[in-house]
Amino acid sequence: MINTQDILYIIIRSFLSLVVLFLVTKMLGKKQLAQLTIYDYVVSITIGSIAADSIISLDEHFINGIVALFSFGFLALLVSYFSIKSEKANHFLNGEATILMEHGNFVFSNLKKCQIPIQTFLEQCRLKGYYDLDMINYAILETTGEISFLPKEKYQVTNTADFKKTPLSNAPKQTFQTNLIVDGSIQRKALNDLGKDEAWLEKELKKEKVHDIKKVLLATVDEKGKLNIYKELI
Repeated sequence: MINTQDILYIIIRSFLSLVVLFLVTKMLGKKQLAQLTIYDYVVSITIGSIAADSIISLDEHFINGIVALFSFGFLALLVSYFSIKSEKANHFLNGEATILMEHGNFVFSNLKKCQIPIQTFLEQCRLKGYYDLDMINYAILETTGEISFLPKEKYQVTNTADFKKTPLSNAPKQTFQTNLIVDGSIQRKALNDLGKDEAWLEKELKKEKVHDIKKVLLATVDEKGKLNIYKELI
């Protein structure tokens, strides 16, 4: 049988918990809303768990949950303060940025360590407007999980003065790339769509002195037929 009094009690607890969560989040700062590091993520999950438990645990005093929320929020704020003051503490709690691409070459060991599939990396490139990997000089995985990109110098436009020096009509253009090899595996459908075969691909690879396909992290071809090969850079 439904207990109307318990339902009403849960509704009241939910409302009060929402108010407390809002106050605790405001106390911790805007970083809890976006750009979460590993530490921030753990803090957010824990606070949410405490709030949920205090809402539905009708056999316990609600004030205990409120005290737990504020206590944990204060502790998290204290730890964040020490991480700002101590570089070692900050690295331990939040980690540090990792280079995924350096001077236009993939750093395979870092990709592997961060467990980022090449397809996921390519998706992030497209989301940031980089359809041509030849435009990228550096790619860095930030502590928030976002990947930031530094384009090569000829693709950088910093201010309006640069537009006067290099009109848009003369600026380098990026072209759409088709993946032919991903993680050492030939993309046969892509080859067929281009009207090419594996013999053609192997011939082109040999021109670039590549004899082992398994050592190729990524190979793409642009609309003009230019083949770009990215080997594993350890």
